[in-house]
Formats: sequence, structure tokens, C-alpha cells
Amino acid sequence: MKEVTCDAYNDDPKRVGRVFDRMPSDRAFNQMALVLRAMADPVRARILYALTIEPLCVCELSRLLEMSMPAVSHHLRILTMSGLLAVRKEGKFACYHLHDKRLTGTLRAVVKDLADFDSAPEDE
Repeated sequence: MKEVTCDAYNDDPKRVGRVFDRMPSDRAFNQMALVLRAMADPVRARILYALTIEPLCVCELSRLLEMSMPAVSHHLRILTMSGLLAVRKEGKFACYHLHDKRLTGTLRAVVKDLADFDSAPEDE
């Protein structure tokens, strides 16, 4: 593989090559963008947060979010297609849960940090 360097003046022309060697594939970034787009909606963010607490079905989420079941189903479909949620059949109901439990800590931390940020006094 040819060496990736920067031709502009700098004190370490091989720095860009070191970063290039550690960059994930384009496919990884495309998947990341898909997931972030799926999460970038307040309703879907609320659904994800609720599911960090425990799995819920469409009717429970509908009640929790005070939304129609078709509207909640639409958001669940997007979250499931992005790979964030998984579905488990429980009798005639479908129960939604986070596909990866490691996401729980991340989601809770982001919400807590932003809630703390929102309640912080403004600098004048």
C-alpha cells in the first residue's frame, strides 16, 4: 500500500497516514449514519430511552408517549430497520427491546448529560 502523506507544510507529514490506517471502512460510516439518523428524532429517542428500562409492546409505548399505535409503529419500524431494536413475540404481542444491551449505558449517559446541560445556569 502506498504511503499517505500530506504535502503541505507541517512538522509531521506522516500524521495523515497514521490516521488513515486507523479509519474504519466506508461501510462502517454508512451504518453509523443510518443509526444516527434513526436516533435523531425526539420520539425515537424517547422510545429508545424507555426501552433501556424494560421491553415494551406497541400499545404500551403508545400509552407512554401519548401517541397513536400506527405512529409508534412507524417509529419502531425505523428503529428496527436500523438495527437498534429487536422484536420478541410474546403470544400475540410483539415486545420491543434494544438489540444490544451495551447501548443502554450510552443512551442513559447522553440523556443525563443533556438534561444536566439543560438545567445548568447560563453564563452572562
